Amino acid sequence: MLIRTWREQALLTQDELAQRAGLNTRTIRRLEAGEPHRPRGTSISTLAEALGLDATEQARLVTAALRTSTRPARTGVSGPMTVPCQLPTGTPHFVGRRKELSQLDGTAGRRDAGPRVLAVLGGAGIGKTALAVHWAHRVADRFPDGQLYANLRGFEPGAEPAHPAEAIRGFLNALGVPSRRIPAGTEARAALFRSTVNGRRLLIVLDNARAAGQVRPLLPGAGGCLVIVTSRDQLTGLVTAGAAPIVLDPLPVPDAVRLLARRLGPARVAASPEAAGRIAALCSGLPLALAVAAARASTHPGFSLDDLAAELHGAGNRLDALSDEDPFADVRTVLSWSYRTLGAEAARTFRLLGLHPGHDIDVAAAADLCGLPARRTRALLAELHRVHLIAEPAPGRYAQHDLVRAYAAELAETHESPAERHQAECRLFDHYVRTAASTGRFSHCG
Repeated sequence: MLIRTWREQALLTQDELAQRAGLNTRTIRRLEAGEPHRPRGTSISTLAEALGLDATEQARLVTAALRTSTRPARTGVSGPMTVPCQLPTGTPHFVGRRKELSQLDGTAGRRDAGPRVLAVLGGAGIGKTALAVHWAHRVADRFPDGQLYANLRGFEPGAEPAHPAEAIRGFLNALGVPSRRIPAGTEARAALFRSTVNGRRLLIVLDNARAAGQVRPLLPGAGGCLVIVTSRDQLTGLVTAGAAPIVLDPLPVPDAVRLLARRLGPARVAASPEAAGRIAALCSGLPLALAVAAARASTHPGFSLDDLAAELHGAGNRLDALSDEDPFADVRTVLSWSYRTLGAEAARTFRLLGLHPGHDIDVAAAADLCGLPARRTRALLAELHRVHLIAEPAPGRYAQHDLVRAYAAELAETHESPAERHQAECRLFDHYVRTAASTGRFSHCG
């Protein structure tokens, strides 16, 4: 009743409170009805903030929430099953992604026989983890047996991707299985994990996966559980087996500006809307780049947004203006973790694409640029596309957003000799001359 009283005092409907707190309307309804369900700490915190409660009222809310904790311990194959709550803290500056959130809601609502698997895919710094964790917090109340989380370290510096056996062991420990009962082999651990979670309703987040093979042993065997996987890889094997892919694009300019406003305050952005729009465009709608730019503006309150936009536009290499000592906040470094997974030929192809002056390129032009047969070039472009270093907006046409192209050009400058760069540019020029001549000949004949 407390929540209902405070909600009515705030002149909010259940739907309005749910939207403000980032929760499900059903959760608000259950909490107001006093159903025996222990809300998560993050839900309590967001509710208190959404209702504008003072410290005394927040304490009353926490006490009331604890009193509703009547959930009995669950029993697993090796004894009492604990209820893990491993989700990391969500980003406080999350904006946009309405289409993707709707896709996640729709897929999660299905009642398939097997486990539901959602694959959130996209390039470096595009916001995959932020989306997955934000949405996971929104729906966590639907999974009374808890939430499991693992960073699979698929694309990270100085670390090998997590072995599936390592991740399974962590999950089993979190579910209350004693270490002495956990077998050594991956297959045996996977079988025990499936047995332990059978009949349970768990939310499982597998973050930063390297490939489908790393994920398969971590999947439950039956329905009731929901798995969210994030990866720079396309995870074709999982998608082929029924996982629902949700591919992220850069944020559109309006959402990118909203993200800046969340980080810098709406007044500062409203005072310089054109500069904010330029910053959003210069950051290519990449959430990581926007966060780095906003951090620079926050730590230099005397800088105007016009100053920051001019810095981004005027830098000899825009990546220099988006650099940081923290590798996880340095755009160039984060891009490099994808680049380092490429084979030698694909890496060279990526570098040479940085010499192309246009936004997109077809297979024939890329083949001449690289001096390779079209068939081989198509395979190398597919490798780049698999880790989202290039996009394929139309069949046979490939594109890079500006920051990725700047990174590719920088690598070409470093790793290709002046003669090699000149030869590649000449091959590309000759390709377009031949194409133009052929087009003109056909036009003349028509």
